[in-house]
Amino acid sequence: MISCLMVTQPARIELTRLAIGDFAAQSHAQRELIVVHDGDAAHDALLVRIAQACTAQVRVLRQRPGMTLGALRNAAVAAATGDFVCQWDDDDRYHPERLALQLRALTAANANFGFLCDQLHWFPARGEMYWDDWNREAYPLNVVQGTLLARRDRMPAYPQIARGEDTAVLLEILRRGEPIARLRDAGWCYVYVYHGHNVFTAEHHAAISRAKCLRVATLLQREAELRRRLSEYRPGFGAVRMPHEVGHLEIIAAH
Repeated sequence: MISCLMVTQPARIELTRLAIGDFAAQSHAQRELIVVHDGDAAHDALLVRIAQACTAQVRVLRQRPGMTLGALRNAAVAAATGDFVCQWDDDDRYHPERLALQLRALTAANANFGFLCDQLHWFPARGEMYWDDWNREAYPLNVVQGTLLARRDRMPAYPQIARGEDTAVLLEILRRGEPIARLRDAGWCYVYVYHGHNVFTAEHHAAISRAKCLRVATLLQREAELRRRLSEYRPGFGAVRMPHEVGHLEIIAAH
């Protein structure tokens, strides 16, 4: 069983619907989604209705207002019943094979924690997408921190801070010397979305892709698989432009 953990807020309800839909579409059967929020009663009731309409198991937990993001993440971990927990941010997108791929990599490595080493980075207002390679960071920080999959009984507590809590957890995992599975070349299974109301700024997101996006030769090598995998998202992304150093790719990812 994998318990996916989502912290959300009322302003992101449409994004939350997409993330819940992506959870429902996962090929890994044994899963649950824990949705934690500190919104009002009306928002709680709306989330419950969405959860009840979902074809997979979703539980909604309302928390008191004013808790930090780290504290809300801890509440989600405490409510989980799975052998594994997986961060499932409310404003990102997830391919149907995401959980199966990452769990397989963690199990094969006999690891306690797993992360992706690359990701797609989507800027819907510009219609632009990048494939970011976090292997350009120095080891052992060469992972996408928001893609955490972990054995629940090995999870450190999140610090009670408003942002950067996932960095602190990664540093604690490294301090302990925990075995980590690093899944490479599967960035198509996770889409990091910049929508304008993220925790981090537009410049932060743009700087990531400037520094880490795949160069044209590698992007072209992966083009066929990328087109196929993007077509498997429901709903899709529509017209996608993937800039690189000598031009761009144009991809129509079905709606």
